[in-house]
Amino acid sequence: MKIQTVIFTLAVALSTAPVTADHNRTDEAGRKQGHWTEFPEQDDLLAMEGHYVDGKALGKWVWRWANGTVGEGPMVDGKRHGKWVERFVSGYVQEGPYVGGKKHGDWVLRGADGGVQEGPYVGGKKHGRWVLRFADGTVQQGPFVDGKVHGHWVLRGTDGSVQEGPYVGGKKHGRWVLHSADGDVEEGPFVDGERHGRWVGRDANGDVEEGTFVNGEKHGLWVYREANGDVVETCWENGNKVDC
Repeated sequence: MKIQTVIFTLAVALSTAPVTADHNRTDEAGRKQGHWTEFPEQDDLLAMEGHYVDGKALGKWVWRWANGTVGEGPMVDGKRHGKWVERFVSGYVQEGPYVGGKKHGDWVLRGADGGVQEGPYVGGKKHGRWVLRFADGTVQQGPFVDGKVHGHWVLRGTDGSVQEGPYVGGKKHGRWVLHSADGDVEEGPFVDGERHGRWVGRDANGDVEEGTFVNGEKHGLWVYREANGDVVETCWENGNKVDC
């Protein structure tokens, strides 16, 4: 549906609603007072409905966006302030407090598929410890800084696997330890989201493999030591096995 059509539909629906003397009223000083319905046509915001007191939006308001999203909650001094609930056409729902027009405080984000994210916003950005529970049972938890994943995170798979280590600016960066469901362990550094540097893998049966990654690919000499004492060496170049 085109935006113009949506605006017309909303306008007709709201214009046929009961109108009181207090609707869309201004006082002698030209200040908005009482119940108002507005069509701002900015930032994809189609309609806003609520109360004004002395020219400032105050109390419960309902906002409707062009994509079908509906938000409702209180406004103070013309800005969203207090707990809001925002519902998307997809079934996604988010709820939590605004302060001075920006998300600030503990929020809960619920996906249509059953996934849930919980944690704080500061000044409109995710900031602080979050827990992300996905519909498939995967759980990830750790801090955000200024809206990006940053700091030590733990990622738990539904099969019992666990990965833990640091993110920097939204990418894995630093030393990580990866535990598989069957007891194998890999550990080594990531740089900008890719394995880079010396890694060691220890299988549950006692076998050990170690070597270097460069930009996510095996590179150089790799040594595989079996639990029975046998040693196998292989050489790699940019992820391709080559002669040593």
